[in-house]
Amino acid sequence: MKRQKADSQQTASIVDSMDVYSLCRWASLKEAIDLIGEKCDERNIDFDSFDVKPLDLLKYVDSMTDDLYNRVTQTPFQT
Repeated sequence: MKRQKADSQQTASIVDSMDVYSLCRWASLKEAIDLIGEKCDERNIDFDSFDVKPLDLLKYVDSMTDDLYNRVTQTPFQT
């Protein structure tokens, strides 16, 4: 339990030190992996055996990062 708490504190520290663009990039990568996982489930393909094309993944992340960054920076904060 102590190890898990230390890991989550370290992760929180890393996330706190990231700029908005980096967070958007990570979020875009997570979204891409989630989409691939959904498609694998739909087609009954094992995710681990699916052949991910790195350049296609990079193109997706690049395009989605800019879109997400623009949405995040243009959305006013609501309290």
